[in-house]
Amino acid sequence: MITLANRVRSLLASTGAQVWYFYPQSWVRLPVIAWRESGNREFAQADGGEHLAELEYTVDIWSDSPEVNAGLASQVDAAMASARLRRDYSADLFEASTGRHHRSARYRCVADAAGNIYQ
Repeated sequence: MITLANRVRSLLASTGAQVWYFYPQSWVRLPVIAWRESGNREFAQADGGEHLAELEYTVDIWSDSPEVNAGLASQVDAAMASARLRRDYSADLFEASTGRHHRSARYRCVADAAGNIYQ
């Protein structure tokens, strides 16, 4: 199965924010980024095996302000774009029960097993 999970984790860590897989395990230090591979489907076969996969990564940012989220989202967007992952969706959310501002974004690409990304 083709995945770019390690590359995505490294790209998100380059922002300097705390990064967690799937959901933050600690809320002590904000802002925080959580990510996951939310889609992985075979796109093309060659010689009887998977040749290309369509991948989707969901990135969630939490902080105490929408301005902090916007700044960090800009860094995340630049990092993901540098690897040729394209943003498919982004939305600001607010969690009233915790008072945390939340930005959710999805990035997509088509990749091969060698990690080459095609649009």
